[in-house]
Order: sequence, then structure tokens, then C-alpha cells
Amino acid sequence: MKIGIIGPNKLFGGNLEERKQKLDKVAKVIAESGNEIVLTPDKGSLLEYFGERYIKFKGKKIYLIIPTEDKDYKKYLNTSLGEIISSKDWDRQADEFNRQSDIFVCLGYSWGAMKEIACAQYFNKKKIYVLKEFISGKLPEELNFLVDYVSIDKIKEVAGK
Repeated sequence: MKIGIIGPNKLFGGNLEERKQKLDKVAKVIAESGNEIVLTPDKGSLLEYFGERYIKFKGKKIYLIIPTEDKDYKKYLNTSLGEIISSKDWDRQADEFNRQSDIFVCLGYSWGAMKEIACAQYFNKKKIYVLKEFISGKLPEELNFLVDYVSIDKIKEVAGK
């Protein structure tokens, strides 16, 4: 199974070290589950950190959804973490991310994550597991039909699906 890892690239609130400890727990469980992951990680970002930790914990494989027709993508995206799958441009990134993922694990909200969540609920529908420890609140009720809010301690069950 390929798990799409969505979330913010930057921390907008809270303690960075505490966030990294939580990301470590999730990365370790997903790596140990034998599942592959899908990312679009900015350099120096929380998603890059997650990918690095997944590799450290002997994760199986990372697929990177990269807008390869954007000539500057190598300046801001870490393309060394895994196998590149081209989305051609940013307009198609969420669609390709959705095609490549079987389920999603959300590590917090951001505009990019919201686009990926919206795509997963509208096109090629996928289950989205939002980790409660990474969010300030739930999405509005009318947007939650494929969303489950779970705690980090439940990630093993999610990764086993």
C-alpha cells in the first residue's frame, strides 16, 4: 500500500522539537508496516524531515510527486528522498498525488494539504486519516465524509489497512 503523507512544510505554532518527536513516532510505525509513502517535500521542511526519518527507520520506498515542468523545482523541493513521479506542473500535483496514494495520513493542515484533501474527497476518493495531535480543530462537518480523526497511537491500525 502507498500512504500519501500530507501536511504543512513549516510549523506555524507549537514547539518544533515536540513536533519532530511526534513525526518520529509516525514515521517509525509507517516504516515498520512495510508500506510505501508518497510525498512532495520542500527542502528544510517538516515533510522532508518525515521522509528522512522514514528512511532512517528502514522504510520501504518513497515516491515524490514533483512538478517537473517547473524549471525551478530543484531549488525548493528535495528530490533526493525517493523516486520522482512527474505531475508536470503544480496545477496537477494534487491529482497525481491522489492517483499514486491508496490512503492519506494528514500531519497537519496547510493550503497544499487542503488541496490534496479536497482532491481525495472529490476525485478518485480515498480515506483520509487526520492525526489529532497535529491539528487545532476538525474541518467543518460538511467536509468530513472521508475523514477520520485518529490519535498517533492508532497509526499502526491505519498503516495495517
